This record gives sequence, structure tokens and C-alpha cells, in this order.
Amino acid sequence: MITTAIATSKTQPMDNTLQLNQFFVENEKKAYVIANMSLKNPDDALDVVQDVMIKFVEKYRKKDFSDWASLFYRMLHNRITDFHRKNTQRKSLFSFFHNEEEDNVIDQAVEDNEIPILQKLDYQQQMQSLQNTLNNLPTRQLQAFICRIWEGLSVEDTAKSMKCSQGSVKTHLFRALQQIRTQIEFNEDSYNG
Repeated sequence: MITTAIATSKTQPMDNTLQLNQFFVENEKKAYVIANMSLKNPDDALDVVQDVMIKFVEKYRKKDFSDWASLFYRMLHNRITDFHRKNTQRKSLFSFFHNEEEDNVIDQAVEDNEIPILQKLDYQQQMQSLQNTLNNLPTRQLQAFICRIWEGLSVEDTAKSMKCSQGSVKTHLFRALQQIRTQIEFNEDSYNG
């Protein structure tokens, strides 16, 4: 798919093509989910991920393999931020055309036949609530949550990816988790009440 086109590009030497392919195979879906959650548009998310992959190959293919993850996710977060900056004015001018249909990425991870119908409905409500909470997190908190919880990066690698201190990562993650817990407790109270 994307990785094959990048890895066989005529502009790069074939020195570490297999490593690049493997790296992108392992990370392209995660990167897409991050971009889609941040941008709330599957087409824009795909464009951003493709752009980041191409730029990554151009700039960092000769870097040490152990540094690729933090560099890749830093590039991804920077590209998402740039995308938001460039489209802020356009979105405000044309916001009345915006359709609020959103794909719930988390629900897609669960197969329909594994959960009985009542449990599935409750689970879908909880996942929708979690998705809404994640969508409403400030950008830096969402980045910290995705890198630490979703991607499993260390605090150090997350700090490199976000271009901030390790203390800031911990603060952003704490605040994100606090908001998520508050929302979950609120939803449990509203379901029970």
C-alpha cells in the first residue's frame, strides 16, 4: 500500500528499504488513527500520514533505527499541528458546510459477533463517550495520551516526539486521564441515575 510506494521510490538508495518497510507496516495504521482522531477527517488523515512517511524517508532514513519511532511521531504531530494552523481560517469561513459525521475508530476494533446485543449497545455507548472525550481533549493532552497509552512510548520518547520536557508529558497525560476519568464517572452516574 503506502509503504511499498515509499520504499521503492527511485530517489532513495536501497540501503535499508526492508527496515523502512517493516517500520511503516508496524506504524502506518497507528499513525492513521492518530491523524484521524486529531483531524476528524479520514481523507485529510491519510494525506497527512502519506506526507509524513514521504518526508520521513527523505530526511531520516539514514538515522539510527532506534530513533525512528520518536522522530516519526514528532513529524506526525508537527504535521497535524501545521494542518490545523493552515485550515483554521478556511474552517471558520466555511464551517456551515461541515458535516458532523465522524467514524468511530474504536468501535471498528471490536467484531460484531463477539459481544451479545445488550452488552454491545452498552459498550458502544461507552466507546462513543470515550471517543467524544478524546475529541474534546486539548491537543497536547491528546498527543501525550496517544503516545504514552496508545503507542506505549516511554516518557522520554514521548517528550522527544512532542518537543517538550518529560515533566510536561507527565502533566499533560495526568490532565488527560483526569478528564477521561471524570467523563467516565459522569456517564456511569447518568446511566445508573
